[in-house]
Amino acid sequence: MATDTIRRLPRSIVILSVCIVIFFGLFIILDHLYPVNTEIPYSQEILAQDSSLLYVFLGKDDKWRLKALPDEITDDLKKTITFKEDKYFYYHFGVNPVAVIRAVVKNMIRKERVSGASTITMQVARLLEPKPRTYRNKIIEMFRALQLEWHLSKNEILQLYLNMIPYGGNVEGVKAAALIYFQQKPQNLSLAQVVTLSVIPNDPRGLVLGKDNPEIEKVRNMWLEYFHSRGFFAETATLDAMKEPLDALRHAPPRLTPHLAIRLHSENSGQDQIFTYIDRSIQSRIENLTIEYIKQVRHLGITNAAAIVVENAGRQVKAYLGSADFYNRQDQGQVDGIKAARSPGSTLKPFLYALAIDKGMITPKFVITDVPENFNGYIPENYDQDYRGYITVEDALTQSLNVPAVKLLNEISLEFFIKKLSSADFKTIQRHKEKLGLSVILGGCGVTLEELTGLFSIFAHDGLFSDLQYYRGHNIYNEDTLLDSSATYLVTEMLTRVKRPDMPAGFENRLDLPRIAWKTGTSYGRRDAWSIGYNKNYTVGVWIGNFNGYGVPELNGSQYAAPLLFSIFNILNEKSEKDWFSPPENLDYRLVCARSGAVPNDFCTDLLMDYYIPGISSNKKCLHLIQVCTDDHKNFSYCRLCLPEEGYVIHLYPNHPPEIISFFDMKHIPYDLIPPHNPLCQHVFAGHAPVISSLSNGAEYILLAGKNQKLLLSCQVENDVSKIYWYINDKFFDSSLPTGKLFFQPETGRVKISCNDDKGRNTDIWITVKFM
Repeated sequence: MATDTIRRLPRSIVILSVCIVIFFGLFIILDHLYPVNTEIPYSQEILAQDSSLLYVFLGKDDKWRLKALPDEITDDLKKTITFKEDKYFYYHFGVNPVAVIRAVVKNMIRKERVSGASTITMQVARLLEPKPRTYRNKIIEMFRALQLEWHLSKNEILQLYLNMIPYGGNVEGVKAAALIYFQQKPQNLSLAQVVTLSVIPNDPRGLVLGKDNPEIEKVRNMWLEYFHSRGFFAETATLDAMKEPLDALRHAPPRLTPHLAIRLHSENSGQDQIFTYIDRSIQSRIENLTIEYIKQVRHLGITNAAAIVVENAGRQVKAYLGSADFYNRQDQGQVDGIKAARSPGSTLKPFLYALAIDKGMITPKFVITDVPENFNGYIPENYDQDYRGYITVEDALTQSLNVPAVKLLNEISLEFFIKKLSSADFKTIQRHKEKLGLSVILGGCGVTLEELTGLFSIFAHDGLFSDLQYYRGHNIYNEDTLLDSSATYLVTEMLTRVKRPDMPAGFENRLDLPRIAWKTGTSYGRRDAWSIGYNKNYTVGVWIGNFNGYGVPELNGSQYAAPLLFSIFNILNEKSEKDWFSPPENLDYRLVCARSGAVPNDFCTDLLMDYYIPGISSNKKCLHLIQVCTDDHKNFSYCRLCLPEEGYVIHLYPNHPPEIISFFDMKHIPYDLIPPHNPLCQHVFAGHAPVISSLSNGAEYILLAGKNQKLLLSCQVENDVSKIYWYINDKFFDSSLPTGKLFFQPETGRVKISCNDDKGRNTDIWITVKFM
């Protein structure tokens, strides 16, 4: 039946049908073999939170070409462009046969090329693959146009066209032209500007915006009248558009937040648009504030600053200032101070104290020691080169004392601390973890302002660490709970205390002082000043210094970084005290001894309240006093093995650790000495053996030959020791009082040093001596 039907059809129809099938099959094959490439190298746009443009980069082909999305292309723009360039755009299949025939006839009559019959789709094909204008290339262009119509919708083709049409020089596409010549988004263009952009592509070299404005205005008005005559626009709108002056000039594309833009561009080069979380108002105000602040301190030799603002709710970066002035080459303004690794000074101490609270080692009122100590050859000093003796944890932190921090790090273990910092994505510390020592807590490592600010943001998130978010779709690679919420709350309370040594001069009674938890830091050599602060809503990091690494004698975190931090928080309007952190449910109060901060013993009379974490914080009772049995006149003491049945008295004596006793002796601070032990007792005593403080076990000492150089012998002992004995290589050397100091001249090689107290307790160390 079907065969008979086909036979009855006119031969011409059958042939035409076969040709169509063959043509379609051939098209499918060629489309598969030679696919059309619609990828365009757009200029990358860095946008703010409100979608306003912050920064634009040249495309890979050095063109200013911005991708206009469908919602940015107005109906007026579509109407004017399609009417001018291709009235039948929405009706043909990429090639207009009528226009092709008409063009061929005209060209044959004139014997020259006067019409190209190019549709918008064919122009897109030519713009995608520029070629010399020959008949062969015209056929290829038509084939590409058919491919485009096959794979894309009309609106997608028109979008491609509007993104590629030339506007002179290296400006292509209506969005780039609107930005560069009118400083507008395409959807915000006036009718006069829309028509202007529709006439330029016909002659981008002859009609140059900013140069040929009077001629362009005449052409624009001519087309406005024509469009009005065709009913495109109302008379009032047309007349207003014709009266609008053409003040187009070529403007430089936006160059805001350059440090962040360059960073995101290098990390996301394949994206056409990156929507950041930058708040333009906050960014602008912080930029102006920082520039003015650096002007005020420049006479001191302080030339630069960096700041970052993080909104805690989503850890979104709201402001990013890599330097005070990106374009100041003299002060190396193009260095990104937020990414630069520098010594953090004391800014890591709050994290260390929080870890110790988390492990139950300390509470805010717990009393620790601040005295000179030797940590295997490393002898840290406080910033003021003074020592406090006994001090509470909260005072040690708020006064940023170095020795207690190093001692606490030694107790908690350096390996554990570095592991926690690595979990918080401290990259330089991760790379150099094998080389780091206890000095890491005083700034003996490289960190960035970004890392520090991210670390402090965990205090506002109950101990949860997560990557900072710079733009929409930013993947979170690191997320980890580093601290318990109780530890973060206690550290926050300590860092909120206003009356502290690092309060900038003149700020104590200022009404505009924001309520924040904050910490300052100053690097060795006074090269870097830091201040990091946070409240419920924001975490802010500030760095002050010089990118060339020059130190400034006056530079310190409290006097120069903290004021800028406070000013930034005032910009953020963070003065309200209503929205503050609440104590976690697992946190509680208890009475502790004011002398030790430990659970009171029977002899503790001075008590105070302190926070603690039930089940975590230590429950050891206070031992700041010790019971000692003496004779009636306190001439000597007894141990339980030599205690007589009668004729003794029980007294309470201070139970000072050996390092405190040495400190008291050094400072000539009086204290109650436990009487010497019963000389008739022959028993060896338990307790702490002497601690040799002048030499380090396993250390190597290099002396100059022939110079008669000697090494010092000194130690720390318990309160009940009245005499000590020194041995060199198991041979008796000399004896002295506990506070005495002896010198000896060693021999080359390994040397054994032994120290005995009068209770029979002994300590041995080995050193190596070399002469040169």
